Amino acid sequence: MPPLPGFSDNPLRTRADLVQATIALLQPLVPCFSSGKGRVRVPVSTAAHFDEGAAQLEGFARPLWAVGALLVARASDPKEALLVDEIVQPWIDGFITGTDPDHEDYWGVIHDTDQRMVEAEILAFVLLAAPDRIYGSLDARSKHNVTNWLRQLHHKPMPMNNWRWFRVFANLALVKVCGLSLDDVQEEMAADLELLDTFYRLDGWSADGPWQTPEQAEKEVAAYKETGRRDTIGIGRQADYYSGSFAIQFSQLLFVRFGSDIDPSRAEIYRQRARDFGAGFWRYFDAGGAAIPFGRSLTYRFACGGFFAALAFADVFNMPAPLDNPGAVKGFLLRHLRWWARHSTSIFNTDGTLSIGWLYPNMYMSEDYNSPQSPYWCLKTLIAVGLCEDHDFWQAEEQPYPDFGPGTALLPAPEQILCYHPTGKHHFMLSPVGPGQHDFAEP
Repeated sequence: MPPLPGFSDNPLRTRADLVQATIALLQPLVPCFSSGKGRVRVPVSTAAHFDEGAAQLEGFARPLWAVGALLVARASDPKEALLVDEIVQPWIDGFITGTDPDHEDYWGVIHDTDQRMVEAEILAFVLLAAPDRIYGSLDARSKHNVTNWLRQLHHKPMPMNNWRWFRVFANLALVKVCGLSLDDVQEEMAADLELLDTFYRLDGWSADGPWQTPEQAEKEVAAYKETGRRDTIGIGRQADYYSGSFAIQFSQLLFVRFGSDIDPSRAEIYRQRARDFGAGFWRYFDAGGAAIPFGRSLTYRFACGGFFAALAFADVFNMPAPLDNPGAVKGFLLRHLRWWARHSTSIFNTDGTLSIGWLYPNMYMSEDYNSPQSPYWCLKTLIAVGLCEDHDFWQAEEQPYPDFGPGTALLPAPEQILCYHPTGKHHFMLSPVGPGQHDFAEP
């Protein structure tokens, strides 16, 4: 488990540094491609609850967060452009074979509540980010195949959580890239967006699904006493990194970037929610860049900082303090990445691919939906490379961690207390457990 050259030893202060880190993270995956380039399998003998075909699609799709970012800002430096072209070409080729139902690399039919739905958002992202380079380079048959594959999401049952964003973005790509009429998808897109809006709590926060009521919590405790199970109610209180960097805030900000022309009023709502959310979310990160490790899917590692990258990518900079200028947002993003670079000695497999775990391989940190390819969700945080060198974000001077008053802050929406004492380097979070402890008073 050696460190990864280009990432572990990277100063991570400039766009060029992030481009180097991005390429360093992508390169170990190249030998993991199938011969047809439509699938990626990290050679580790663990599995997820879904089928291997979906897992290998996951391996192909998740790096597209970085591939799309590299392609959206075509390098003016010829050397960088040549390097980017070389590293991303297998993913461009894979769009042809992965969507071809007659090819052995075909990504498969999308069934109800299928893992393939998750990866559809990332496929849509790269189509939206680099339409000419991906979709525009395909022949008529391959364009037809891409369109048909994404259309499989239509009218399929999906979980009532962040998954609805995956179909929203598939439909955005179908309309804005593949040429479908907005009328063909508008009703379903509106229904998905309206459902997602029902998850909204306050202060910019959305839960990842319906929020459990006090009455449901009491029933859950009673059921636990009777059955020994806590999953009989089916509705919880999911307010973790999925509310921000992993999913909902991140997707809302991508909608600001790619969907503002379709629904400008909704995009403005999402901008304001990002401002409200950012006013408290920065407290999950300490002065050294470390994020409090809590919640689901911690194997996504530095995806915790994806919110800051998405703010930059969506050009939402009129934020409240301490994120009130591009240099401040830049500081939170780069400190987080530098923390991970400093602590990356044991996060990689011997071939340079990412392992499942947090600071070292650790299956106790995994979920049943984590395949060996899952950790590449972390590349969300590198979409800032999609901003050109002359963008305000990269031209701004990085700002230091803010000085602030009381070392504790109540965040009513996720029902958490954030505690940070810089002198003692003590940074932690308090979260309620059980009925009767879930309703904090408003400050």
